[in-house]
Amino acid sequence: MKSNNKEINSEYILSEWKKGNTRIDWQPLTIKEKRQWLLACLKWSGLPKQKIPSFDYTIDGNDVLVDLDFYCLLGEVFFGYRGYFGQDLYGFNDCFCEIALFEKTKKMVEKGAKVIIKNPENLKQVLTDEIFSELLKIFHSKGFLIELV
Repeated sequence: MKSNNKEINSEYILSEWKKGNTRIDWQPLTIKEKRQWLLACLKWSGLPKQKIPSFDYTIDGNDVLVDLDFYCLLGEVFFGYRGYFGQDLYGFNDCFCEIALFEKTKKMVEKGAKVIIKNPENLKQVLTDEIFSELLKIFHSKGFLIELV
């Protein structure tokens, strides 16, 4: 979805959301527009402030073509459409710090919460083995069960 054949920016996305348009999809956006999507999600939803509920969170590596796809998908999987969970590895980890500050506890994830990663090999290729391993460490250190399928 292009705004009069121009690149989509966060202001455009936010204005569409305010009008009730939830048909904008991050997947077909350019890399630059995906950065704007993430910025719009941050402005709309803010940083996460609540414990992550016990639930199965499924991330499909086939939905990730570039690294920004992972962060767009991550926000959506955990917090729904317009959800935000960082724009890079550091921002992702910082979101947990925000939850800890708001909840005033070190326990940021309810017991039993699981991250299911489908097609992890594709995710490793896009993010690199090093970043993928670091993400798994972060998930594990926060209390998530991890399943690679």
